[in-house]
Amino acid sequence: MIEINLLPESLRARQGIATNGHAEGGLHIDFWGVALLISALTIPPGTVALWWSQRSEALELGARLEAAMADSARLAELHAASDSLSERSREIRERVALVERLDRDRFAWPHMMDEISRALPPPAWLISLRQLSPPPDLTVELQGVAGNPLAITEFVRSLGTSDYIADVKIIGSQQQQGSDPEQVSRQAFTLVLRFARASALRRVGPT
Repeated sequence: MIEINLLPESLRARQGIATNGHAEGGLHIDFWGVALLISALTIPPGTVALWWSQRSEALELGARLEAAMADSARLAELHAASDSLSERSREIRERVALVERLDRDRFAWPHMMDEISRALPPPAWLISLRQLSPPPDLTVELQGVAGNPLAITEFVRSLGTSDYIADVKIIGSQQQQGSDPEQVSRQAFTLVLRFARASALRRVGPT
């Protein structure tokens, strides 16, 4: 070990004998040098280990942050798609409701005539059709003749199953005898029925 004496020459001259005697008599240990050596051996590895640990933790946190951001972006896209579908569904419902309303108001007569024609059985025919109230609450009165009372019942029942007719009522029914005694008697009838939406409740009057 190299030892440097920083004392002035006068003090070194005075203590020369004591210093030489101490050097010759035993081993001199520099504690500060030993502490510096230990620090040099322990501090750098500890610093490197701490840096590596912090770097690994930072990489892990970065990966978690990227995954969270990706999940957030995916959820935002799904939310936007859901809002778009809800808006389109609302628009479709509004358009369907508008079409149904226009269909009910504009085509009341065609729907009613089509349903009457469909429900009329072969042994019956109509004599007159009179409007009692205009659309959209269209109400009409039917007068007809049937070959037998069962045909009238079948006609009323078939009208009651229609999606566009409600409140079918039999106003009157009477038997008609022809001028020829051999001619089969007929049954005259009068009905009142009302146009309704497809969702309206159907009610059939008593026969």
